[in-house]
Amino acid sequence: MSTSLERGLRIVKTGSAFVNNAVQRRVNKQRFLQQDKTAHTIIYRDGLMTVKHYQPLDCASITIEGQEFKVRQKRFGTPLVLVPPLGVFAWIFDLMADRSMAKYFLAHGFDVYLIDWGAPSGDDRDVSLERYVTDWFPKAMKAIREHSGSEEQSLLGYCMGGLLALLYLAASRDAKVVNLVTIASPVDMHKMGFVGGVYRALSKPLWAVGRVTGIRIDKMQRDLFHVPGKRLSFMFKMTNPVGTISSYLELVRNLADDDYVSRYMTMNEWFTNMPDYPGATVQQLIRKMGLYNRLARGRIRLGGQDADFRNIRSALLAFAGDNDKIVPVASAEAILEVVSSTDKAFHIVPGGHAGVFTGGRAAHTTWAISKDWLTQRSAPLPRESDATE
Repeated sequence: MSTSLERGLRIVKTGSAFVNNAVQRRVNKQRFLQQDKTAHTIIYRDGLMTVKHYQPLDCASITIEGQEFKVRQKRFGTPLVLVPPLGVFAWIFDLMADRSMAKYFLAHGFDVYLIDWGAPSGDDRDVSLERYVTDWFPKAMKAIREHSGSEEQSLLGYCMGGLLALLYLAASRDAKVVNLVTIASPVDMHKMGFVGGVYRALSKPLWAVGRVTGIRIDKMQRDLFHVPGKRLSFMFKMTNPVGTISSYLELVRNLADDDYVSRYMTMNEWFTNMPDYPGATVQQLIRKMGLYNRLARGRIRLGGQDADFRNIRSALLAFAGDNDKIVPVASAEAILEVVSSTDKAFHIVPGGHAGVFTGGRAAHTTWAISKDWLTQRSAPLPRESDATE
């Protein structure tokens, strides 16, 4: 009798939790979201762009994906600057407490900064690559140098963030960036599977049409190319529709589990709530990087000047996911051929486009490799600065 009663009570409790979470995830979404929780301060702001500095951790250890890490007390003097892609919110570098790249590098002794590109809307359709690369990026780096007191930095960029870092280094010839890490960054866009094939097929015909008629993509109205966040989200999910459906079905199965719902909601917020992609930037991406594949050729013209990848001599570490349907291995690996770096390495790690960056195995593959690599190439904090910490 007591066993039957206990079973009945468990069923009632589970059913109540199921119904409550089903309602709450609709009417009180913020209750479940865990992103952007690591303590930080904003040290610079210009329009949409802000620069964040993550504060040192005040705990003895952290747990990332089931593994405990002691917080390193001795810090490095070379700050690590995280560079997010466009079309997503920068908090993807600071997801759940046990899946936060920012917290992971803080725990391993790095002084961590983040360039946040903000949330463009329809009013920002005129924001171009030049604004990101030759205006905001240099201002961000200047602010970081003044705040940190260090002349040298390391950059770590994911997807388009890696390309923005490359373009910045190529255009500015900034020799003070000593290390560069790119994760799933598509340098050769003609090798991006189906999309790359379309670019290759259209490049010469569209060039010929432009020569004859004067009609060019970059001369068209920017409204035509501006991508609203909801459309961008739909396009991203359609790269893996089966995975999208199966993950939702798993949510339904586990809807009574608060922790599962919270993790699902936090990850799903990344793919469901995306900022707009500015029309002017999309025009340039399609024409210069897509159709004419300028990055793979090692040079692109921005704001009246050449951004030449041969100017880049920073130590380079690049990654590709073995199951990345958006940025195949060949597309990401092309970076090795266009820079002048002599210290460079390339790793293929498990995961799709998101998984290679922050999936369940990323902390033990992409992050761990990056941490070890940067540790060997980052200067120790000067002893006199230690005394003031």
